[in-house]
Order: sequence, then C-alpha cells, then structure tokens
Amino acid sequence: MDIEAIRAGIPALRETTFFNTAGIAPMPSVVADEVVGLIRWEEMQGRYRPDVMEVMSGRAEETRRTTAQFFGVTPEEITFTHSISEGLNIISEGLDWRAGDEVIITDQEHTSGYMPWALRAEQQGAVVKRLRLMPDPEGIVDRLRGLLTDRTRVVALSHVTSSLGIRLPAAEIARVGRAAGALVGFDGAQAAGQFPIDLREMGCDFYAATSYKWCLGPYGVSTLYVRQGTLHRIAVRRSGAHAPVKVDMEAGTFAFPDTARKFEFGARNLPLRIGYGRTLRYLSEVGLKEIEARVQDTVRYFRGRVTEIPGARVQTPERFAAGALNVAVEGADPRALQKALWEQHRIVAVSPAGGLRFSVAFFTTREEVDRVVEALKQAVR
Repeated sequence: MDIEAIRAGIPALRETTFFNTAGIAPMPSVVADEVVGLIRWEEMQGRYRPDVMEVMSGRAEETRRTTAQFFGVTPEEITFTHSISEGLNIISEGLDWRAGDEVIITDQEHTSGYMPWALRAEQQGAVVKRLRLMPDPEGIVDRLRGLLTDRTRVVALSHVTSSLGIRLPAAEIARVGRAAGALVGFDGAQAAGQFPIDLREMGCDFYAATSYKWCLGPYGVSTLYVRQGTLHRIAVRRSGAHAPVKVDMEAGTFAFPDTARKFEFGARNLPLRIGYGRTLRYLSEVGLKEIEARVQDTVRYFRGRVTEIPGARVQTPERFAAGALNVAVEGADPRALQKALWEQHRIVAVSPAGGLRFSVAFFTTREEVDRVVEALKQAVR
C-alpha cells in the first residue's frame, strides 16, 4: 500500500488531521472527479437525450453489479437508497406486525437504527428489546439467546456500533437469530469499507450500508441488500415510477420485479450512484484485507499511546475493536476537548458517548496519532 500516494489523492488531508471517517469521510479526488465529470457531461449534453440516458442508466446498473460483488451477493439482491435510515425503514415498514411482536436492537444503536423500530412500537404495538453490549462483550451471543422468543420477528443490530466502535460477531448472531425464526439484519454504516464483508457467508437477511463514511464516497447514496429468499417476506409500502415492471392504470393492475429493485422508485441522482461504484472499486483496488491490517496496526499503536495521557482510557473493548476508538479522559469535558483539538490543532474528532471518538482510517498515519496524543496532553494539563 503506497500510503503517500493515497494521501496525495485525498486533498482534504493536506490541511486537516482527520479522525472522523466514522462520521463523514474525506473523499478521494478520483471519486469526486467521477461525480463532477458526469454532472458536467450532463450539463453539456442535456440530461434527456436518449444517448445520455442510455449511458447513465448503463453506468448505474454497473454500480449495482459492483456493489453486489463488493458484498459477495447477486445484483438482484441489491437496491439503492438515499440513506441507511431509508433502507432500514423499507424492512421495518415491509413486515406485517401484530401487537406484541418483538424486535431486538442493541443498547448502543444510532438514531438511524432505533427510529424505524420505535415507530413500529408506537404504531403497531411492537416490543423493542435491547441487547446489552457492555461491560461484557464476550457474552453478547448468550445474551441474545436469552432475549429471543417465539414472538421475535426481527434482530436488527449494528455490525459495528457508532459510539464505541464495537464489532459484533455478525455471522454467529445471524445463525442464532435465524435458527429462532427471526429475520436478522445489520446496520453496516461503521463496517462497510473497513474490512471485507461477504454477506452470503455472513448469512443475514438484510444489510444496509452507505457511501460517505468508511467507503469515502459521496453523500446521499446508500444500498440495501435483501437476501433472495427473504424478498417475498418484505412487502412494498411505498412506490412510484421506475419500480414496477408493468403498470396498467386503466385496469388498476401492476407488477413488481422479483428482485430488490422493487423497493427502488422515483428520481435518483445517478452521478452519485455511479460515484458510489467508483469508491467501491477504489477500495477494492487498495485491498480490503490490506485496509483492515493497516487499520488494526494503527489502532494498536494508538491504544498504546493513550496510556501516556493523564486520566485517559480507551472505552472500546480491544478484542471487539474495528477502526474507531472512544477515548475518555477523567475530569475532562469531551466537547471542550473536541473544540480545543479543532481550534488549536485542526484535528477533527467527535464526542458521541462520553469520550472522544477517533476514527482510524487506512490513510491515518502514526504521525497523526502522535499529533493527537500530544494535543490531548496539552489540553488536560
């Protein structure tokens, strides 16, 4: 991995020490150029020319194939959304709920992973149960078994949690949950782009992922995987142009494709979708295994250096860590630290869970970690 060439291709890194890839990542020039170039091409040619439409539609479908390959599934199991929230709502709304039906989420879900199920509780009388992750992450699967009942309809968890960056044993969770008769799926916001993900091997029913975090892609485009054998269980609750394969308005009949495309309707920003495909190819060119190895090496280095900061401790459990570390400093206000890091050192981090979350990406260097540690030492004197 040529880290200098990679960093040279991400201009935002020239002026900023960036530790918020888990929030919104800096975008490589090759991805931005792809999106802007397509918009400029549409500007010059006109968007409703048959030849332009053919090219854009073809490139958009190429992105579907690229996305499917990235996640180890088929294009027929991939639909595009605007956000992970939209994808999870497709699943949540698409099930027939009865009062007392249960859904299991973690006790560390992002709002995006909570609200689709909270609405089912409010509107259909579903019961939302929370799977406790800390302080004993080793017992996650056993605690899940204890929550499962014959009323459990869905297990919907973060693959990697947003606040503490805990990486869940997704394949084992999918096996246990599906064996109990539940649909099992994951919010992949903090996972996709960090390490290889084979959804077929994982065995889940659905998986929502996005472009603009660890994948370093454009904002406003995401994807939802729905396993072929699960598609018939998720009804279409919203629709419009482009989703049906056949519509007869006079007869009042219509038909949807037997693929995940049935959830995809209305006008879409195709340059953004094509940019998403470009960012997935970019990551594949760098190498997901190489990305994971480099991130883990830098995370270990970061964890070791945190011990030098007075009163600091890493809240993220070591064996379950991915690329984000949540660092708490005793007696210090994390939001004040966040502000000081930015205003005094141009270091970008956030404070979502009683500490500072530092996202270690594959482009992060040890020199940047050193900069953070020295800045925190100054701030807590």
